[in-house]
Amino acid sequence: MPIRDGLVYGVGALRAAARGDRVMWALHRAALTYGIVPIVPVVVMAEAFRTEPRGDRIEALLAGADVEAFGADGARRVGDLAARSATADLVAVATSEAAARHNAAVVNTRQAALRTAAELLGHELVQYAV
Repeated sequence: MPIRDGLVYGVGALRAAARGDRVMWALHRAALTYGIVPIVPVVVMAEAFRTEPRGDRIEALLAGADVEAFGADGARRVGDLAARSATADLVAVATSEAAARHNAAVVNTRQAALRTAAELLGHELVQYAV
């Protein structure tokens, strides 16, 4: 398994945190203990708040994370990658794109769109499923 420099949280990670998933919270605490600040693409955060009623738990998780802005350049990269991946799942593509750019592992639910986008970027996806 390749070594990664950090973690990117996908929407599955935020949903697990909102549900109070013990494994997710243990992983998050361990990352912070070892000086790893997880990255959360802002589109992931938006989707989590759209779909989860426990926003207070999401906010608690985000307090220890770096929410990454999604400007014009990021929109172009993700839009192009989504088109090449033949998917409309911009959240999954943004997660893969951030992981490739930061040489990071992904914490998320398993999704084919994540793997396809990572492969197109030449990034071997290391994924921790929650």
